[in-house]
Amino acid sequence: MLRKRRFLIGLAVAALIGALFSLAFSLDLLYTLQRQSNDFFFQAANFSPKAEPNDKVIIIGIDNKSLTQLGRISSWSRSHYAQVIDKLSEAKARVIVFDILFAEPASGDVELANSIRNAGNVVLPVIFAPKMTDSPILRQTAEMYDFIRPLDVFAREATTLGHANITPDKDGVVRRLAMVTGSGDSSEPALALAAVAKYLRRPAVIESPVKNSALPFAGRLIPLSGNQEMLLNYIADPQGTGRIVNFSTVSFIDVLAGEVSPNLFLDKIVLIGVVASGLGDTFWTPMGLMLNGVEVHASAIHTILTANFLKQPPTAITVVLILVFALVTGLLVVRLRVLFAVLLTIFILLAYFLIAFSLFDRGIILSLFYPPLTAIATFAGVTLDNVIAERSEKRKITETIGRYLSPAVVDKILATIAEGELELGGEVQEVTVAFADARGFTHVSEKMPPNELVRVLNTYLSVVIQAVLKHEGMINKFGGDSVMAVWNAPVACQNHALFAIKAALTAQSAINGIAEQEPGMPRMEFGIGINTGKALAGNMGSQDRLEYTVIGDVVNTAARFADTAPGGKVWIGADTLAQVQEHVEVRPLAPVLVKGKDKPIQVYEVVKLLE
Repeated sequence: MLRKRRFLIGLAVAALIGALFSLAFSLDLLYTLQRQSNDFFFQAANFSPKAEPNDKVIIIGIDNKSLTQLGRISSWSRSHYAQVIDKLSEAKARVIVFDILFAEPASGDVELANSIRNAGNVVLPVIFAPKMTDSPILRQTAEMYDFIRPLDVFAREATTLGHANITPDKDGVVRRLAMVTGSGDSSEPALALAAVAKYLRRPAVIESPVKNSALPFAGRLIPLSGNQEMLLNYIADPQGTGRIVNFSTVSFIDVLAGEVSPNLFLDKIVLIGVVASGLGDTFWTPMGLMLNGVEVHASAIHTILTANFLKQPPTAITVVLILVFALVTGLLVVRLRVLFAVLLTIFILLAYFLIAFSLFDRGIILSLFYPPLTAIATFAGVTLDNVIAERSEKRKITETIGRYLSPAVVDKILATIAEGELELGGEVQEVTVAFADARGFTHVSEKMPPNELVRVLNTYLSVVIQAVLKHEGMINKFGGDSVMAVWNAPVACQNHALFAIKAALTAQSAINGIAEQEPGMPRMEFGIGINTGKALAGNMGSQDRLEYTVIGDVVNTAARFADTAPGGKVWIGADTLAQVQEHVEVRPLAPVLVKGKDKPIQVYEVVKLLE
């Protein structure tokens, strides 16, 4: 019954932990830790990347070399961009995508507008950003969101527009990109989505509305989150250069100077953006690398083009995994030994990680945070509950057994059980044994009912027991109207013979005091016999029923002394006297012939302690 109760409590603790982690996952309470743990998918995958460089996307980077030769980007004539567009048109680039917002007038605008019109395949960015407006109703400045668009002269000539917003998560890492952004009736597709639509010659960027958390697009279903965001599938350079290897990158100034082969741009998506250091257009990615904004857009284009999408399983599946991990781990802890439970838990976690990485290759991102953390927390929680329960049960067992055995024996038994050494047998050692035997018990028992007799006997035996325990003795057994006590086993006790005599004298004094304290109590006297010598101390009985006791001639002799000693007297043997003769006054008695002995044994009556 107790085992079943512990089993049910362990499962209840596991279920509670699983429920708490399921709630935490559903409420996204550990947002950052959850996202950062899943970043390991990207970092581990990049140790052995499988993807070949994307030959459909080229980046023209405005790098440090370009800034050195052309000066600050804010001072450039836009004719530079016009010349690059012209060169790309001549090279028959299929789509030209700018990650540069031309929202303010500048020199060279006419040339740029003409080049955009002549190319007919230029995608320009817009930015969805806050702007401050005065509210006559609120009588204060209010923050409103709207699109910052390129100049009309450019927007009219562009083949399409797309938003270039990149929004990091709360921890500053860019893991997703909104496929559509805006407010109300004003919305724009992502720059990457617009670029791919034109590359695939689709009639419209958004052809169908979002259905079942997925955006139908050119025969693909782009999985989206609640904010219409697509997870970006990054692949980085395993050599640690901090660059993405899917895309060839050439310098803006080299293209402008005609130093790049036109064949490189044939039928490609060409992105033009800033890659120079120090301009602030950099973002942390799940790979632990910083990428420029144009590289983030290139990664989004690559994800859409290859249809190598990532998606997270429904919330219900993760919740089920959390609960399963909690219950399975709980079962392991309550049913198995700690070592086996630890090994199997580790095995389950490793198997889960292998499955998770295998599914990641197929575009499914299992949580690397909540299910494993649930298993660890459940293991710790159920183990802690077991420890607390075992301590409580041990305390109850000790208290219960302590009513029958000495605390020393209880501790010895529990320690032996814990060590797995509770076996038959014992060891020979010197002990002092004392017996206290009631006088006239048969006569007293005939004159009172059983309940009253038990009460009276317990009253007298209690003072004997208290005296033994007070002087470091072990109550070994009861014999109806007698008590057997042992010193120096199972716990070593120096001066054990002297302690036994002190206990006997204390007991006799306490027995005499009962009559004074309770005049109505029937008088009962005890004869106490003490003997010292070698005995076998240990577990006796059978494998199914054990008893810790001492056996040997020294025990039998002490029992015979107690049988013979008059009520109120303490008799000891010669071996006991040899150890205490400097501490007690004794009176030699006539040798006693005891059962089992051929010759009489010298015995002494303890008169008093000399201390």
